[in-house]
This record gives sequence, structure tokens and C-alpha cells, in this order.
Amino acid sequence: MAHFKLHEADEKFLAVPQAGTLVFAGASGTETWIEREKDTVVRITVQSVAVATGQDGALEACIKIGEDCARGQDGPSPADTQLRACQSVQVLAKAGERVAFSAYPVATSAHILRTIVWTSDLKHEQPPEQRPDQKSRSSPEDGAASTSG
Repeated sequence: MAHFKLHEADEKFLAVPQAGTLVFAGASGTETWIEREKDTVVRITVQSVAVATGQDGALEACIKIGEDCARGQDGPSPADTQLRACQSVQVLAKAGERVAFSAYPVATSAHILRTIVWTSDLKHEQPPEQRPDQKSRSSPEDGAASTSG
């Protein structure tokens, strides 16, 4: 039986970004959920590394939420080729509501070496809050006409 191992490039590929939170590390993938206190856009990512064990070896990285499934693939490739697959989705996690998902690899004529799943909350710029002593230029208090669409 052949012994497959991760290379330095694989370790770099599988590194969780600084802003990311590791949810799973292993080979099989995970079935879990996320929940946030306030409405938050969350990136869910699955990354996997494998070695093709036969002709047309392929590796898929899949994220399934409800009935929808996003897939990223590497291959088909000849035997002994290192395969790397990654898939990422962005979801809106509503305040206090769980978002259930599965994130997993699918190997075809390939041996999975490692899979990671991580999440990252996406930051969005909020407009600077107006100071209480400032009035809006179009404020009805100023006598300006307000329009509504």
C-alpha cells in the first residue's frame, strides 16, 4: 500500500486565514451549524487535499445548505497527482437563527489526505454615525422638502 503525505505547498493551501475560525480538520468533512447574535454575512469554506490513485483521479469540495450544493473540483488527473479543491459560499446568518450546513470532500480514484472547514464573518463598512448636534441637510425640521419613492 502506498504511503501518501502532505507537502509544504499543501500545508500552505490548508492554512486558515488570520480572520478565519477553524470548524473542522480531518478527512471526512463535517455537518454542523453557525449562529450569530446579529445579522452577519458569513463566509463558509471547505478545502481538501488528495492524491490521485488511478487514472482520472478527481477531488471535489462541497458545501450543502438545505437543498443547494456548491462544488469546487480539481481533476481529472493522472495517478500520483496531488489534487487540491476549495469551495466557498457567503450566507446571511440572521440574528439568533441557525444556518445548518454540510462541508465535505468527494474523491474519485483519489485518497483524501486532509480536509478543513472554516468560517469568517465578513465586515462591512458602516457609515459614520451623525453627531446629535448635527442636522441632516434634507431634514423636514430645516424646511427642506422630503421626497419618498
